[in-house]
Amino acid sequence: MRISRTVAYAISVLAAAALVAGCSSTGGSQTTGMTPGSGIGAAHHVGVPQHHSAQDAFIGAHAAPAIHPDHHKSWISPDIARAPRLYFGTDYGLGDVYVYTMPGMVLKATLTGFSGPQGECADAHGNIFIANTNTFQVLEYSRTGTLVNTFTDTYGYPVGCAIDPATGNLAVTDIFGFSGAGQVVVWAGANPSSTPTTLSNPSQYYYYFAGYGPGSSLWVDGRDSSGFYILSGCGASSCSTIPVSGGTINFPGAVQWDNTRSTWVVFDQSGSGGNDSYPISGSGVLGTPTAYMNYSGSSVCDIVQGVIAAHGHNYVAGGDYEYCGSATTTYDRWGYTGGGMPTNYATASSTYTTPIGAAISTK
Repeated sequence: MRISRTVAYAISVLAAAALVAGCSSTGGSQTTGMTPGSGIGAAHHVGVPQHHSAQDAFIGAHAAPAIHPDHHKSWISPDIARAPRLYFGTDYGLGDVYVYTMPGMVLKATLTGFSGPQGECADAHGNIFIANTNTFQVLEYSRTGTLVNTFTDTYGYPVGCAIDPATGNLAVTDIFGFSGAGQVVVWAGANPSSTPTTLSNPSQYYYYFAGYGPGSSLWVDGRDSSGFYILSGCGASSCSTIPVSGGTINFPGAVQWDNTRSTWVVFDQSGSGGNDSYPISGSGVLGTPTAYMNYSGSSVCDIVQGVIAAHGHNYVAGGDYEYCGSATTTYDRWGYTGGGMPTNYATASSTYTTPIGAAISTK
């Protein structure tokens, strides 16, 4: 099912060349004047950009690609419903969402017509929620590729989401708002007809990824107005900072509750090992990191949003955006908590551009 491009086109006309980047830009790209990716204890401060564009809402740690929409029609394999586990991966540059079987990484569907698809999350029914950033929407799809619901975000640029397994609430992260700092937008029971609640931390400016844990606890990462990494814990009406110690998170990655091991896990898109995940205590102390590598054995360039498999399956799914490396961009499955090289991956060097979001649909 194609999504109307009217809003997306209007945004693309206004989009500037400014990019949110965690490393130096190349090819003549200009930055916004902020310094994303600054770690804990970074030595510099910069001002908050006064004007944002659609390109600024890119959540990868490296430069956003040129957008070249895939104008092909969506296709879905007739046997997709029989797969017990499906991995949905977004491609920001092409505006596609790919659906693979797990663990084999066999492509079963390509959904086209999105505009800036980024972070994802899944509910208990196996439905997938996709932040379609440039249309200010979160789109809910069935595991067989049918559009179920549309959530319109009137507060800012949606880039990620999380589903509370206890209540069914949908939390959406706006990287920034239309007039300033971002926020978390929560729809009770994932009901698109309800009036959502907004949550924010006065110390946080950019909101990237979110995860729900026990007791409907909600953790959200991002950056403050100076580019420093920040992690927030949110309650029913507001969020507050969780001080992070025992290490450095260089650029916000996924935030997950590992139910099998009963621990929070935070990902770093620009970790010392390339891309790392850390177990983290409720008091914010980082544990020993897990490093992820590409299929050739080199450090991954950027796993923008990884997802830990539920129900005791020991793997992480995510895309490898090979912006900095020489390897091919892939969609991958890694062992967890071991990391290392992927056990399975899917590649199409002439097709994939920018893997961003990851979500796993389980029957």
